[in-house]
Amino acid sequence: MKRRIKVGLLLVVAVLLGLGDVGAAPLDGEPAQLVAHFSFDGTLADVTGNFGAAQITGDRIYNSGGTIAFAEGVSGEALELSGQSGLRLPDGLITDHSYTVSLWINPTEVAAFTTTFFGGLATDDRQQWISVVPVGPGGSTMVWSGNDPWYDATAHLTMGTDRWTHVVFTVDEGEISLYVNGRERFWGRDFPDVFTNEDASFAIGVNYWDTPFQGRIDDLRIYKGAVSEETIQWLAAGAEPVINHGPEFRNVSVHDPMVTKVDDTFYIFGSHLAAAKSTDLMQWQQIAGDWHAANPIIPNPETALKEALEWPNPNAESTWAKSVIALNGQFYMYFSAAHWHSARSNISLAIADSIDGPYEYQGMLLKKYENGEFSEEVGEPFNDDIHPGVIDPHVFFDADGILWMAYGSYAGGMHILELDSNTGHPKPGQGYGTRIAGGNHAPMEGPFIQYHPETGYYYLLVTFGTLAPDGGYNIRVARSKRPDGPYVDPAGNRMDAFVKLDINGRNWDNAEPYGAKLVGNFQFVQSGIGYISPGHNSVYFDEETGELFAIFHTRFPGMGQMHSVRVHQLFLNSQGWFVMAPHRYADERLTVITDDDLVGHYQYINHGQRIQRTFGRDGGDSIRSRNIEFRGDGTISGAVAGTWELVDDYTAAITINDTVYHGVFLEQWDDGLKAYVMTFTALSNENVAIWGSGF
Repeated sequence: MKRRIKVGLLLVVAVLLGLGDVGAAPLDGEPAQLVAHFSFDGTLADVTGNFGAAQITGDRIYNSGGTIAFAEGVSGEALELSGQSGLRLPDGLITDHSYTVSLWINPTEVAAFTTTFFGGLATDDRQQWISVVPVGPGGSTMVWSGNDPWYDATAHLTMGTDRWTHVVFTVDEGEISLYVNGRERFWGRDFPDVFTNEDASFAIGVNYWDTPFQGRIDDLRIYKGAVSEETIQWLAAGAEPVINHGPEFRNVSVHDPMVTKVDDTFYIFGSHLAAAKSTDLMQWQQIAGDWHAANPIIPNPETALKEALEWPNPNAESTWAKSVIALNGQFYMYFSAAHWHSARSNISLAIADSIDGPYEYQGMLLKKYENGEFSEEVGEPFNDDIHPGVIDPHVFFDADGILWMAYGSYAGGMHILELDSNTGHPKPGQGYGTRIAGGNHAPMEGPFIQYHPETGYYYLLVTFGTLAPDGGYNIRVARSKRPDGPYVDPAGNRMDAFVKLDINGRNWDNAEPYGAKLVGNFQFVQSGIGYISPGHNSVYFDEETGELFAIFHTRFPGMGQMHSVRVHQLFLNSQGWFVMAPHRYADERLTVITDDDLVGHYQYINHGQRIQRTFGRDGGDSIRSRNIEFRGDGTISGAVAGTWELVDDYTAAITINDTVYHGVFLEQWDDGLKAYVMTFTALSNENVAIWGSGF
């Protein structure tokens, strides 16, 4: 029998808490109004009587012919779906930008993108919707909204099958909180306004596109307004505690993230006025999102930044990459304004008393012109073969306390010029400064310069390719004894050779030999994780611990334009070059390793030197891991042959096809396998990085 079955333990917990039946009204009232309640206790009716009953559908929201059943629920009965049917809920359940959705979910099987609760619009030219998915992009339970714009409120866990999980999310004028089993798992700003002034459709278990849900759903409640924490705990009464088997992450979306640290908090600022903060580089909190009047970083940006936005033609629609530095007791934000269809761009300055704003516009500092248009900066017609793309600033003090700004994109390459530390403006008479990389339209942008006191070198990290999922973004490194160059890669190539040697940078093949490629498109096959177009990094160097962290944005295999911030440790190898840890940072440390720790099987990646652009095939050119074995006798077998050696506590020397790769061994958390594994990262003197991740 599938009728009138109670979950005794949940009810006992609820009674012990003094809350009675899970379906009762909250104590002490609510700031939000319950507008619909589908108990699924043998009925499809809205218990409040505000709306009509749900209607059975087929495998899509618009199809008929489905069947449903009622089975054991959290309290009384629950809706049971076979994976071939769903429910069309009444229209008008949500009509503004402040609401709460609460439900219990018990999947029998979990398929990617399958919805439980769905609401929104779908037309040929515009898709605007929300979906509660047990498994979404990246394999996590989440509230997903797309694609005008995309938004991922990720729980950083995946709900299990054949057990009840409570999910509630509140939206309050763009602020979203996602709770799983009574615990907040995500908070963010700028969640899309899907329902205001729209006639949206709502459903359970089906949408317009994806595989229907298979399992049980119980006690769906929809509120007008955001409910309180007390109400959320009441709604989740009896839920099992969330247990994390491994590190916890909280993801954010900040394109082109540039890092600065104030006291114990890391801040990242990026394009479109997005910003986030973290105290541990693992759990990030979004503090600003997309471009709108209420953005706390620069309120009313269309008006406040009018001059900078109007310099490009057509006008810039937003701001791009930013660099924030503490200067003269304030915070100076250097930002770029450009438009994809304009040759013009600029770098401008805004200043705030607090790191998180609001910032007040100060004016344009540097401008790019149409090719042949007179340039005030150099006193001659602008030549986009040799003069820089004026975007992507990085402002920093060198080891002698001199203030610099590195910047540039494509066109005439990466440049650097000295700033006046009293004003934050470029010192006069420099023009565009000194070219340090690229030129002749070589596909490079997003320069970041990091000094390391152990080696005495300045390291230039620059992104090759372009940012789209089919654009092959990848991060490369070169170094110099001076902040203004010349910068040279491990193979001995000068990064500024493109103009001097008349190298045609429009042919991207000509750029591929330059710079040591630290990361590009890859997939760890056994782990089921990887990156697409990782790039535009910044670096944080901890002077006390000597730890280095690369912070960048990346897209993911099969997930289109969706991007998220990632943090990976950087290490110095025995040759004084940066190598990047294969997995995202999870509070790991370099520790003493033994030979016995290293024997075993690895997923092997050779990043090579290609710019993995496909232009039309998102992520199509991705390096998939191959399996190798480190044998006890120091040899390597499998997809490649060679030898491995533990030089000291953790230093790696790996030889493959007579090429020696220098790096480190370290244990890391594999977020795909959900396990700690042994890894290696190493770099050759031919600009090639290799990774290994145990399995």
